[in-house]
Amino acid sequence: MPSPRAAALLLSLTLAAPRALAQTPPAPPSPAPTSPAPLQAPNATAAGSTGLSVRPGVEVFAQYALRITNTDTGTDTTHDFDVPRTHASLTGSWQNARARVVLEAVRSASEGSLLGVAGDSLILRLREAYGGWNSPRVDVRAGVVPTLALPEIEATWGLRAVAPTPLETARFVAPADLGVTARVAIPNGLGAVAVGAYNGEGYARREFNRSKSVEAMVIFRPFAGGALEPLTAMASYTLGTAGAGDVRADRFTGALLWRGARIRGGATFTYAWGVDDRGDRAAWLAEGFVAAEPVASLLLGARVLRWQRDTGVDSDRVTTLVATAGWRVFRPWEVFLAGTRNIAGARTVQAVPGADHWDLRVVSRVVF
Repeated sequence: MPSPRAAALLLSLTLAAPRALAQTPPAPPSPAPTSPAPLQAPNATAAGSTGLSVRPGVEVFAQYALRITNTDTGTDTTHDFDVPRTHASLTGSWQNARARVVLEAVRSASEGSLLGVAGDSLILRLREAYGGWNSPRVDVRAGVVPTLALPEIEATWGLRAVAPTPLETARFVAPADLGVTARVAIPNGLGAVAVGAYNGEGYARREFNRSKSVEAMVIFRPFAGGALEPLTAMASYTLGTAGAGDVRADRFTGALLWRGARIRGGATFTYAWGVDDRGDRAAWLAEGFVAAEPVASLLLGARVLRWQRDTGVDSDRVTTLVATAGWRVFRPWEVFLAGTRNIAGARTVQAVPGADHWDLRVVSRVVF
């Protein structure tokens, strides 16, 4: 039997062991497992990391216009506010794939009509809607696609808010059509060759015949890489048909353009075989234009146009003079004061009442 002292020592050790274990601080808890950060692909959208790039865009023209029309009895004056152009776009790209949709606002009533949808409301329609494949050398598009020649001239003019391209005004060429286009760049920046196949009725009308229109275009920059690099020559030919009668609608356009950073300009000529669904009628138009930004934010432009509406009738012609001065208030917003003089021949005045007139407009352009 152990002595009282040994028994006391044994009892103290027995009681101290659990107490010491109880005072040992617990090990810190293991951190909760964390999921790895998502891998962000280049140009990832807020919706995910698919590598898809999506860019919206908006362009709005608003204007106040005063028109003074020469008549047999004197002059007639009208003035109004208008929104001549409203575009909303969405452009997406993923690697070499590209898609674009453009909506535009137009009056619901067709030209010459008094009533359309809900009176004559502004409604939205498709201006462009295409998908395609794009690389530094090749660009292929299919859907409601821009045509080839007209956008090249319009981009050089650069003042669409002031006046559209004469090709569009004369309705020689639609800015877009249902079809497919392909463009291949010439090496060393010397230009490009392109071809397109369309319904031929433009983006605003359905197909009326079984034939298709084909357009071919060549762009040549002979001085690429040199001091005269902005000098550009362009030629296009459209082998086309139009209307339910499948009438001829061929177009040749030639242009000599200067695409400088501060000064742009050019001269163009277009001959049309088949006009207004009449295959036996020919017409032509010639223009010269210049657009400049001599100092930062000051925008100047001028254009001279001669449009022979019917080569068989000398007095069926229009001469148009356009001049404008504008200011870029800040990067998305530009304001212009523009004047236009339309001088119409006698036959044109008979066919298009009001064709001889003066226009004075204040135009606002906002683009994002």
